[in-house]
Amino acid sequence: MKKLLILITALIIVLTACKSAMMRQYAVGSPKIETIESVRNDLKKNMPGFEGYLCVFRDSAALMDWFKNKNLPGRSQFYNSGGYRIITQDSTFCSGVETDFAGNLKINQVYRIDSLTPFCRLQKDILPVGEKADLDPSNYSFTCVIFWARFMGKLNLSSFRIAASALESQPAKTGKVNVLLVNIDILDFWNASGNMIKTEIKTR
Repeated sequence: MKKLLILITALIIVLTACKSAMMRQYAVGSPKIETIESVRNDLKKNMPGFEGYLCVFRDSAALMDWFKNKNLPGRSQFYNSGGYRIITQDSTFCSGVETDFAGNLKINQVYRIDSLTPFCRLQKDILPVGEKADLDPSNYSFTCVIFWARFMGKLNLSSFRIAASALESQPAKTGKVNVLLVNIDILDFWNASGNMIKTEIKTR
C-alpha cells in the first residue's frame, strides 16, 4: 500500500511537471486584462496584415452568454452567404483538418448546414474593431470565424493557419471569402455596451 502511494505521488509530480513544461513550450500565460491595442499588437506580431480582421466580444456578458448557451467557440466556424453555419464533419478537433477545409472552399459545392446556429447569434455579441472586419455574411460566399486569445500563446498558430488558408482558397481570389479573428481575452474595452463591469476591487 505504501509503495502504491509513493508511486501515485511520483506520477502526480511528473504529470504536473510535464504540464508546466508544455505550458512554457507553447507560451501559454494566465488570462489578464487586455486592451484593444495589446491584442491588436499581438495579432500584428504573429499574423502581420491580419490585424484588420480583428473583432472582440462586446462585453463580458456577451462572451459568458455564448458559453452558457453551449455555443462553444472552438477554434473556427464557417458560415455560408445565408449566414448558416457549415458543418465541417470534423470530429477529430484537428487543426489540420480545418486548415485543409478552409483552403478547399468551393463556391459551386453544396455544404451541409446547421440551421440552428446562424451567424446572427454570434453577430449580436461581437464588435468589429479592424478596418477589414465585416459582419455581413451576405457580402461573401463564405465567412470564416477564428477564435483566439493572447494568453494562449503559440496555441493560436494553428488557428491563424486556418485563417491564412481560407484567404488563399479559390473563392478568396475573387473576394468571396471573409475572415473574422474574434479575440476572447479579458478586455477593458468590454465596457463598450455601457454596462460597467464589476470586479473584486473596483468598477471599470
